Amino acid sequence: MKKLFLVALATISLALMACGPSKIQMQEASSMSDVLVEVRQVLNDSISLYVGNVLYLNSKQIVADDMYPLHVSTRDPAEFEKLTATDEINSDEELLNYLRRKAPDMMNIGLVIGETAYNEIGFEEAAAVAKLTKIFQQIQGGSLTLFHEKNGELTDMKKLY
Repeated sequence: MKKLFLVALATISLALMACGPSKIQMQEASSMSDVLVEVRQVLNDSISLYVGNVLYLNSKQIVADDMYPLHVSTRDPAEFEKLTATDEINSDEELLNYLRRKAPDMMNIGLVIGETAYNEIGFEEAAAVAKLTKIFQQIQGGSLTLFHEKNGELTDMKKLY
């Protein structure tokens, strides 16, 4: 009886894993995002970085009761080490306007929770997702997809709206 139960459990587990998105589907979905917001711990720094179409949002900012003022520095991917001016963002509206300047056709947002975000004391994924969802819901007709990252690879995705 135990063996039959274990076989049934294994079969159900494999069936559920087969229903999830493949690595290729996750990569396609993330590449279709106009802007990716990746929440991760940025060691020895308190700013966030905007590189290419990715906003690396410092998890330290998300843990704070109020994530503003948010300091964001734009970096050219070809010259990443070259320092640039830092913008100060003071509200949800300013954040959306900042992202619209970088990606004028912004509609599809990818939200990536990096594995290092959990290293930040007080980081709670549900609270971070809720805070960012509230901001991005202001984009009429847009979509938000949640991804998780581990070892530099996307591990799962879920369309939030």
